[in-house]
Amino acid sequence: MDVMEKSLLESSVFEDIPKEDIAKGVDLLRSRFSKKIEPICSKLERFMLEVIFKVPDHVLLPEDAAQRTKHSEKEHKKILREIESIKSDIQMEKYKKVVFRGKLKEATETHENLKAAALEIETTSQKVLRENKTMDIKENSEFILAKFERCRAQLKDLQESAPPTETKDTNKLYRPKENELFKTN
Repeated sequence: MDVMEKSLLESSVFEDIPKEDIAKGVDLLRSRFSKKIEPICSKLERFMLEVIFKVPDHVLLPEDAAQRTKHSEKEHKKILREIESIKSDIQMEKYKKVVFRGKLKEATETHENLKAAALEIETTSQKVLRENKTMDIKENSEFILAKFERCRAQLKDLQESAPPTETKDTNKLYRPKENELFKTN
């Protein structure tokens, strides 16, 4: 096709036809030729694979030498057990994959929720600081610390006014992180 295009472009017979038109015509001819030849090549390929290059079932190739050896019944059962073991391992790995994907999805959702909560806290704290007209970092820190101390005092009052619990060991009441939150110095 390329040779034909080159010949048409160099021919003196087609001097009055623009070279772009010749190139477009050759491209159109090339695409039609490809569409017509593709099914023919596919049929030829199938024929070659099914008839000419097919190895008959009764013929063993040199690389198939392992299949020539006969196994005893005991070895055959051992191989079947190994196959079953591998199948169960594959099933277990597939199960683990599904579980891990679920855990990953859950962790991703939790992470997104935490990011949204952190953004909400940041926005709220900025709003509170603006409302109280404390935009300086030192003032912000002092304001937040004062608020924290008031909340801690309120929490201490609530803890003192709460009825006694059945156990004296508060470490058993809360999880470790909660114990850290409620720890008073």
